[in-house]
Amino acid sequence: MRAPDSRIAVVGVLGFFAAAIVTGLVTPGYDVRREAISALAAQDSPHAWLMIGGFALGAVGLVSGAVLLWRGVPQRAGRVAGGMVAVAGALIGVAGLAREDCSDQLASCKDFGEAVEASGSYWLHQYASLLAFLLLIVSSFVLARGLRRSGRSGLATASRVAGVLCLAGVALLVVAPSFVVDSYGVVQRLLIAGLFGWPVAAGILVSRRS
Repeated sequence: MRAPDSRIAVVGVLGFFAAAIVTGLVTPGYDVRREAISALAAQDSPHAWLMIGGFALGAVGLVSGAVLLWRGVPQRAGRVAGGMVAVAGALIGVAGLAREDCSDQLASCKDFGEAVEASGSYWLHQYASLLAFLLLIVSSFVLARGLRRSGRSGLATASRVAGVLCLAGVALLVVAPSFVVDSYGVVQRLLIAGLFGWPVAAGILVSRRS
């Protein structure tokens, strides 16, 4: 049972990024360096269905990674972390369906800045994404405790480092200093790679060792 879960987790997360790459390439005028991934699934995106499918794949990948963590780290902390990753995966699925009105990194979009004219769908997307990100960050520290108690001190350290780096990434996107604004899309992609990639990688590693 573990091998199929591993494959699903990897395919799901990689499928999310593959969808972002493909949709970005076929979307006219899209700036991968400056704009967020969510813009590819926005209401005005001509190929939004591709990215919506990517969000669904990412959700499946995270939930599958959560199953691996639940099985591989039978400590209470490990199972709590797995539960948090599973909830985060579900929230990513919600974020894919609750679409932005347009690319919120562009001044011409009504979702730009304070987004006073943005739709409820936009705000649901933002809150679901932010909560998912925070759950994934916290899960890294909770998982580290479970890994340490199960004798995997090296993975525990890696999990704490991943949590710190992802927390710093979220802080950069929220504060958005000038050097981040111009490269918002790049910073966001690096952050999501860590947020999505670590639970899956950790799940695969602990499932093999157990």
